[in-house]
Amino acid sequence: MTIFYLLLALALAVGLNHPSRLWRVMAQLVAVSALGLMAFSIWLANVDGTFAARPAADLRPALLNAMAAVALFVVLLLLALLPVQWSRLVEPVPDWNQRQRWGQIARILHWTSAVLMLAALPMGLFVAVLHPAVRADFQDAHIGIGIAVFGLLLLRLLTQRASPGPASPNGAARLNKLALYLLLATLPVSGLLLAGATGAPVLGLHAAEAVPLPLARLLHQWLSGLFALAFAAHAGAVVWHHFVLRDRQLIRRMLR
Repeated sequence: MTIFYLLLALALAVGLNHPSRLWRVMAQLVAVSALGLMAFSIWLANVDGTFAARPAADLRPALLNAMAAVALFVVLLLLALLPVQWSRLVEPVPDWNQRQRWGQIARILHWTSAVLMLAALPMGLFVAVLHPAVRADFQDAHIGIGIAVFGLLLLRLLTQRASPGPASPNGAARLNKLALYLLLATLPVSGLLLAGATGAPVLGLHAAEAVPLPLARLLHQWLSGLFALAFAAHAGAVVWHHFVLRDRQLIRRMLR
C-alpha cells in the first residue's frame, strides 16, 4: 500500500506540473478521484458502524468527517477549474530553482510531499479507530509514508541549498514555512517513537521502546494537530492570494 501512495503522489506531482494540458487535466482528474475515494471511505465508516463503536468522547470520527467535507469541497473546486486548466497557457520551467520561481525538481518534491501528507493525516486517524484485525495494512502504509516524507524533506533542503528559490513574501509566510519544515522533520520521528512504544513493525523491523506509550502517543497527536493547522494556514493563504487578492503569480511559482 505504501508503494501505491508513493506512485500516486509522484504521478500527481509530475502531472500537475507537466507542460501538456492533457497531462495536467488527467492529473487533476486523478486528484478528484483520490479525494472522492477518501471521502467515500469515511462515509462508509459512518454507515458500517466503525464510528458508532467509538466512545462518545472520541473526536476522531468528527475530525475524519470534517476532512471528508473539505475533500468534497476541493473535488467540486477542481472539477470547476478543469476548463481553466485546459485553456490556459503555461511557460517553460527550468529544472533548478530561480529567484522568482521554483524549478521543476523543487515542484515535484513539494507536491509529492503534500499529497503524501494529505493521505497520511486521515490514515493516521483511521489507524486509531479501525478494529485491530484490519488495522495492520493502514498502519504499515502510514509508517512508510512518514519515512518517505522525511526523506523527501532532506532532498528538498539539499536542492534549495544548491539552488535557492524565491523568498517568502512576508514574515508570516516565512514563519509558516519554518513551522512546516520543522513539523515535517519531527512528525516522522515521533511516529517512530510511537511505533517503538506500541511494538508496531517499521519496514519489517521492531524499533526499541525509547519513551513510554502515553508520552509517545501524546507527542505524535500534538505534532499532527500542529501540522494540520500549519498546513491549513499555508493552503488558506494561497487560496486567499489567488482568488481574493487576484495575485496569480504566487501560486504559479510552485504550479504550472
